[in-house]
Amino acid sequence: MNVFVVIVTFNAMHRQWIDRCMRSLAESSVPVTPVIVDNGSQDGTCNHVPDRYPDAVWLPQQKNLGFGQANNVGIRYALEHAADYVMLLNQDAAIGPTAVEEMLKVSDGKSLYTPVHLNGDATSFDFMFRSALLKVPGRFVDDLYLGRDLQPSYQVGEICAACWFLPVQLIKQIGGFNPLFFHYGEDNNYYQRLVFHHVSVFLVPQARMMHDRQVHGNEQAFNKNHMRRDLLNIFCDINKSMCRRSLGALKFFVKLPPSAWLQFFLDMMWLLGHCCEIASSRKREKTNGLNWLQ
Repeated sequence: MNVFVVIVTFNAMHRQWIDRCMRSLAESSVPVTPVIVDNGSQDGTCNHVPDRYPDAVWLPQQKNLGFGQANNVGIRYALEHAADYVMLLNQDAAIGPTAVEEMLKVSDGKSLYTPVHLNGDATSFDFMFRSALLKVPGRFVDDLYLGRDLQPSYQVGEICAACWFLPVQLIKQIGGFNPLFFHYGEDNNYYQRLVFHHVSVFLVPQARMMHDRQVHGNEQAFNKNHMRRDLLNIFCDINKSMCRRSLGALKFFVKLPPSAWLQFFLDMMWLLGHCCEIASSRKREKTNGLNWLQ
């Protein structure tokens, strides 16, 4: 199988993230082709990566495209070079030696797969991964707690895109990330589209990934425009009618403290200014095809 691993970098020299990430790919039991898309790093990443890893595909960008759009660049490259699978991997993450092998074993060629997400030193679950598992009904946590034999895979719900294993058939059906989302929120939108098109997500317990973060990879970026991003996800959700989306925004509002009301209305005005783009993206994402990749 021709497996490409797309890594979006932005100042990836921090804590030697990129070296740990690339070392884990070199130790993979299944050979992979790293595709590194740099978002205008200013910390020496742009010199270090092509010099240290000449066999990796190096795609530097002139400006910061954001997480989703930079991944789209890498996905397009993989599709143009006969990929069978594309794995998205964060710069602050590293995979276990057999992670790709284990996901290939159980892949049906049309579903999304993800390994177990551990923290940076592999001593516990990643915080957000643990939170996601607790929201999803299923047997994985039960089997783990009760010491039962683990299944080869478990159908789950939304898991963050720090490590997604995507068959090309799935990409051709769903496409890439929506450009309305710059950084954070794009994987929530992608999962909404998977649900709409009846594409399953599976957790592979024998596959491991270590994610070196506390809660969010970039706390400053996560907090920036977070309310606008959450509202954008509500209004872009192709599984909901206009009535349900409006009700979702109202529920969002009533939970806010009075100090956040002004920002809410400012963000709603921003959404109204982009209503045509939102309507267009909803229409486009309801169809099968290489959305946002052509």
